[in-house]
Amino acid sequence: MPVDYEQQARTYDLTRSASPTVFRLLEKHLGPAEGRSLLDVAGGTGNYAQVLAARGFRVTVVDRAAAMLGRVAGKIGPGRAVRGDATRLPFAGAAFDAVAMVSALHQLPDQPGALAEARRVVRDGPFVLMAFTRENLAPLFLFEYFPGSAPPSDMHMTAAEIEEALLAGGFREVERETFVYVDTADGSLSALHTDALSLAGPAYLRNTSFFHRIDDDVRREGLARLAEDLRSGRLRERVDESFRLAIRQGHGTIFRALP
Repeated sequence: MPVDYEQQARTYDLTRSASPTVFRLLEKHLGPAEGRSLLDVAGGTGNYAQVLAARGFRVTVVDRAAAMLGRVAGKIGPGRAVRGDATRLPFAGAAFDAVAMVSALHQLPDQPGALAEARRVVRDGPFVLMAFTRENLAPLFLFEYFPGSAPPSDMHMTAAEIEEALLAGGFREVERETFVYVDTADGSLSALHTDALSLAGPAYLRNTSFFHRIDDDVRREGLARLAEDLRSGRLRERVDESFRLAIRQGHGTIFRALP
C-alpha cells in the first residue's frame, strides 16, 4: 500500500468523517435501503458504513488495513468488518444486494480488476462508485506547494476509462455525474480545497494519501509557504479560484453501475 494506514488509523477519524455532499449522492444512487445487504469496499474505519447502516442497509466493510478495520465495530457493530483485498474479495459471487466504494479506487494497483470484483459479488445492484477522476484533479493546486507530490499519471483514470472498465468488467449499464464539495467533512484533498484554513492545516494534510509520498524537507517547506499565503490572504484567493474551476470540472464523480 502506498500509505501506511496502520499508522494513519490512529489519527484518521480526528479529521475524516462522512461528507454530507457525498452521502446525499450515495443515498440517491443506491436507492432505498429496505434492509438490503451492502458491501463497502476499501471502507477504512467505517465512516460511510456508519451513515449507510443508519439509513437501514446491512453493511459489511472490507479493507486491507487491520488497524483501520479495528474502528468499524464501534460504528456499525461487531462482526461486520472483514480484512481483504479489493482485487480479490473474500466473498462468494452475488453475495451482496449492493456494493459501494468511496474515495479508494485511485489507491488500488489493479483498478479494472477491482471493478470486476465488485461486479462478481453484487447481486441486483447497483454498484455505486465515488472516484476522483483525472479530470477532477484540475482544481487541485496544492501540489504546487509540495514539489514531487503530484500523483503519477496512471494513478487516476479518466471518467471514460472508468466507465469502459465497468462495462468490460460485466456491468451492463453505467451512468455518472460530477459533484462539487460544499463541506470538508471527509477530509479528502479535494474537500480541503474548499477551505483555506483546513488546506493549510498539518493535522488535516497528514491524513491524506498524497502527503505520504513526499519527504520531510518538502513537507516543512510546503507547510511554511501555505502558512505564509494563509496570512496574506493569497490562499483564500486561490481556494476561490479553485472552486470556480471545480464547478466546471467537478471535485469528484459518482458512477452508478447495474449488473
